[in-house]
Amino acid sequence: MKQIIVTAAVIEKDGRFLMAQRRLQDSEGGKWEFPGGKVEWGEEPRQSLYRELQEELGVKAEIGSLLETVSEVKGSMHLILLYFKCRIVEGEPKAVDCQAVSWWAPDEIDSLPKPPADKRFWSGYRFRPPVK
Repeated sequence: MKQIIVTAAVIEKDGRFLMAQRRLQDSEGGKWEFPGGKVEWGEEPRQSLYRELQEELGVKAEIGSLLETVSEVKGSMHLILLYFKCRIVEGEPKAVDCQAVSWWAPDEIDSLPKPPADKRFWSGYRFRPPVK
C-alpha cells in the first residue's frame, strides 16, 4: 500500500472560507476542496503547502497551526491529509491550477460536493471553537 501525505489550507476571510474546484478531468473532478496538494519527497509539510498555494492559486500565504489530520484509505493508497490554518499575505486567489476558486459561507460549504476527506474534516471543524 502506498502512503501519500497531502496538505490543505483553511483560509477564512470575513466569515467565508476559500475553496478550490478540482479540474473536471482530475480525480473527483468538479468537487470543491480546501486548496493544497501532495507533499513531495523530502519536503516539509508547511513548505509543501506554501508551494502548492503559489502553484494552484497564485498567492503567498502564512502557514499557521495544524488544525486536523484525516486518514483515508482510497483503493491501494493510504492518504494522510494535514489541514492547516492559513492566511494570505500576498496576491489575490485565482484559478491557476484548478477549475475555479471562490469564497463560501459555512452553510454553503455544507452543501458543496467535496472529496470524502474534506467532508470529514469540515463536519468536525465547523462546530469547533475557532483556533487563534
